[in-house]
Amino acid sequence: MKRIILFVAAAILAFSSAMAQDTTSTQAQKPQQERRQPPKRLTPQERATMQTDRLKDTLQLTEDQYKKVYKAILNREKEIENMMPQGRGGMRPGGMGGGMRGGAPRVSRVSTGMNSTQEQMKASRERCDKKIKKALTEEQFAAYQVIEAKRLKQQQEMMQRMRNRNRQGGQRPAGQRPAQQN
Repeated sequence: MKRIILFVAAAILAFSSAMAQDTTSTQAQKPQQERRQPPKRLTPQERATMQTDRLKDTLQLTEDQYKKVYKAILNREKEIENMMPQGRGGMRPGGMGGGMRGGAPRVSRVSTGMNSTQEQMKASRERCDKKIKKALTEEQFAAYQVIEAKRLKQQQEMMQRMRNRNRQGGQRPAGQRPAQQN
């Protein structure tokens, strides 16, 4: 009788231990799976609202100024959205997609119109800045220019990190062959 009780107790202990390991391993995997999903792409309206809300707090905008600044930023964001290729799988300016990972082959920046897209974006920002300048006081606009310069610098740094990551991720140094498996 003691053997049966010990056997049942050992079986219950082993079963509960196995179940505990299984639940902890699936919980540990969930954050990794969540991180692998691409971030949600914001709409132009959401981006404009976020940017204008930050400016409202920093520049202490009046309600009228807020509406004018929001409208200018929304127009800029819509223009920029229309300049960008749709989705992640398509050909991107500068040939940042494709190659061995699927998608279109790499193409030089000159032939894709990368420079013209950058010029269009710059013109869009300048139009937006002119509208914002009309809505703000001189002090507010000076502060806005500092904020905008910092935002653009951060954006450029992020793009450079992405380019570096793309270059390192799928390419190997010239002359190296992949390891052969036996």
